[in-house]
Amino acid sequence: MSQTRPPFLEEAVQQYWERIYRVLFRLTGDPAEADDLALETFWRLWQKPPSDVANLGGWLYRVAMRLGLNSMRARWRRWQYEQHAGRRSLEETDTPLPESVAECAEERRLVRQVLRQLTERQAQLLILRHSGLSYQEIATALDIRAVSVGKLLERAEQDFFRLFLDATEGAGKLPAGE
Repeated sequence: MSQTRPPFLEEAVQQYWERIYRVLFRLTGDPAEADDLALETFWRLWQKPPSDVANLGGWLYRVAMRLGLNSMRARWRRWQYEQHAGRRSLEETDTPLPESVAECAEERRLVRQVLRQLTERQAQLLILRHSGLSYQEIATALDIRAVSVGKLLERAEQDFFRLFLDATEGAGKLPAGE
């Protein structure tokens, strides 16, 4: 059975590819992973397009965010398994741990850690807003009222900064400029 391409697919890719990629890159921090997830987003559009294409951007952002968060969760689980295996290996051998970690990479790790502690909607709000989406685009992507976006973002940012400061103080580090 041959599946025909939705007529709006090429236009959607041209219009949304870069923005979807940027959202996913900010979420994952990995250009290759962001590219793969963006491809998966548009593959899903081709496989099963939404019934209402008037809200195509919101549908694409929603699919991309879900794919990105699933990827982040999988990476976190994989990282935990690897850390556990690494600790066991190090306990069996007396190899010292490397102590130098790039400051930027550490801050990104802390940001992702804090994002995992927020509610899914708060994390999505922050990522979409810091990816350059307007309040209206965020509202469409998350299926919320546009007038609620500002207050929800404010609460999400407050929670983020509180958790981030707790994480940096707990690690004995404050981000640059503090």
